[in-house]
Amino acid sequence: MLKQFVRSAALSVMLFSSFSAVANSNSSDEARASLQARLATMQSLQADFAQTVTDQQGELMQQLHGRFALARPNLLYWQTDAPDETVMIADGSALWYYNPFVEQVSVYDQTDSMAQSPLLLLVDAESKAWADYQVSYENNSYALQPLPNSDARQSLQLVFGDADSSQLQRIILDDGQGQLSTIELEAVQLNGTIADDLFRFKLPAGVELDDQRGG
Repeated sequence: MLKQFVRSAALSVMLFSSFSAVANSNSSDEARASLQARLATMQSLQADFAQTVTDQQGELMQQLHGRFALARPNLLYWQTDAPDETVMIADGSALWYYNPFVEQVSVYDQTDSMAQSPLLLLVDAESKAWADYQVSYENNSYALQPLPNSDARQSLQLVFGDADSSQLQRIILDDGQGQLSTIELEAVQLNGTIADDLFRFKLPAGVELDDQRGG
């Protein structure tokens, strides 16, 4: 009788775990669909931002200001101001990182960079990298947590103005090693016209090019 009870209890635990996994998967699918539907109404966005970076103990490491722009389906621009100036541009096929201080530009295949740059998910609803994240929703905020067996390492949180708004207010990035970046968007312009030149990187004279694209 005891053995039968133990087997029955073990079976119940297995079934409960299985049902929980299915429920979590369904919940994640619903949150992902909800987020993608909201992003679909955001054809373009421009904003200034204030960024704070904290360490694992919550101590302030860095404060940055800059400019952010995106145009769907696959364009993104990110610039931080001096003295910590950097530029990141996704032009639809390549991802460019420019650090004026070291006078170097690194360029990667944009599709291959999704796992390391989850911000790119904002402009690519068709990317296979979406499958690397579990998505949850609470209080106008979507959390994208990398799955254990994925190549992704960074977590991403997107906070919107209200339940029906497609206006992004805050972005939070966790690098997976205890460093947290909180980005507050300011002077947001939604679905306005953005010049195509903003998303085209021009290699400055005398700057070293580190081309990491395959082929």
